[in-house]
Amino acid sequence: MLMSASAFGADAKKPAPEPRIASLYPLGGQAGQTLETTVRGVNLSAARAVLFAASGFTAEIVEAKAEAEASLVRLRVSIPVNAVEGPQPFRLVTGSGVTNEATLRIGRAPALEGVIAEKGEMDSHCFQTQAGETYTFEVVSGFGGFDPQVSLWTRADSWFDPEREVRIAYNDEPLHFPGLDHDARLVHRFDKAGRYCAKISAFGGGGGPDFVYQLRMTRGETAMPKLHPIARPAWAERLFTRRVDPQWVAAMSVRGNAKATGEVEVYRAAADGSAMVPVMPPNGIVAGRLSRAADVHRIKVKIDKPQDLAIEIETPEATMPRFNPVVRLMQPDGFEVVTNVYTKRNNNGLYMMKMIQAKTTVTLRSAGEYLLEIRDITTDCWAPDFAYRVLVRPQIAHAGAVEIVEDRVNLEPGQSKPLTIRLEREEGFKGYVAIAVEGLPEGVTAVTGMENPVEKPPLPNAGRRERYVGIEQSSTVMLMASPEAKISQLPASARVTVRPVVEGRVGEVIASKRVPVMIVARRPS
Repeated sequence: MLMSASAFGADAKKPAPEPRIASLYPLGGQAGQTLETTVRGVNLSAARAVLFAASGFTAEIVEAKAEAEASLVRLRVSIPVNAVEGPQPFRLVTGSGVTNEATLRIGRAPALEGVIAEKGEMDSHCFQTQAGETYTFEVVSGFGGFDPQVSLWTRADSWFDPEREVRIAYNDEPLHFPGLDHDARLVHRFDKAGRYCAKISAFGGGGGPDFVYQLRMTRGETAMPKLHPIARPAWAERLFTRRVDPQWVAAMSVRGNAKATGEVEVYRAAADGSAMVPVMPPNGIVAGRLSRAADVHRIKVKIDKPQDLAIEIETPEATMPRFNPVVRLMQPDGFEVVTNVYTKRNNNGLYMMKMIQAKTTVTLRSAGEYLLEIRDITTDCWAPDFAYRVLVRPQIAHAGAVEIVEDRVNLEPGQSKPLTIRLEREEGFKGYVAIAVEGLPEGVTAVTGMENPVEKPPLPNAGRRERYVGIEQSSTVMLMASPEAKISQLPASARVTVRPVVEGRVGEVIASKRVPVMIVARRPS
């Protein structure tokens, strides 16, 4: 006997997805303005409120509807006159819960708004200039999957085809590197007066209704964006751009619930060829600037007894991939004890891989004077902003980077969902980490959870991994809603905190995050 697909549950309704914002158009406005913008996403048709992180913003939901491929919510936003320039986070509250965080962009001057609606589309914005004028063109993407590019075009003045256009300038982004955004920026001086077009497209030819952007055309050259990777999470111990100073060492002691290691002084290294090489103790910072190609700076590190050391490198101005500092600690005879170059074998092709790291640890078993050498990885590259700070200190067992993963939690009565906390244990930290959740909605409790661990195969060719990588660990707190929990009209702002616990002593909060938690009606099953 034949059975229909519905007999096997093929026609059973799937639970509605979590409400999620994908994009908004236009992306923003100016202080003091009333702006109408349309939010596009998933399961937003029951939107009933707008929550801004900053005070002074108000928004009215003009219309909320569901279309074939997405939900659309039209908002009328009142921007306060004292609104700070830049991205302003907000969320929507729906009958299915609270959404992810999206951003409304506030600018000083009007911007041109656009959408690359189709694959391969190229938007044109044409203008007139005078000879000798300089303009800056900045394109901001409003969608994570959209990498914008900007190009300048003008007529070729060809007798063969007077209407033919030629490209005279192009930019994808100022610098492509992990941690930097993909927004385009182009500065151009026009030698001839005339009509030109700035054309916007997606790198790789993508397109779609979420490929929204802002184009700002500014006369003159604007300040370059800071090409420093953004620290995520906030404590980024292994990022070259975090600040290495005495306060950094004190904060590390707090994260280990330990006493500070003493005063940290700053020293200057000797340039290549100097007869005198200064000496510093192991709790010191050497700061300098490589001033020419193939420059090498040196300083001696005096060790009074065998001990465990950490070496941390900061690049306060230029950083990777422009400036790639290599630091080596050597014995007096030139034997290399440790370096920040992490060497391992690729487990697929078994070829050698080398990566420079912002931190390394080492155990020195003999007292004496060691030579610390700082240089760029190349011998032909340098710039005035090749500045460095290298901290040599005793190791401090502490909790490193902490990440609270979830952005929001929407719970049905009787349902439970996890809050995941990821931790890196640094320099032999063996203490406990206490996790607390405060401010939950009535009827919701937090209990310890244990997930099924992922069994990772060992890395047979990982090199001296313990010198360059913290020990990763994750924990789970289950948020459990009672079957009688009342439906929320607005989300509660729960606060998740993380503290180190060493030898029974509870330390200060080292990480915290506000997570919206909401009780929603049961979805149809």
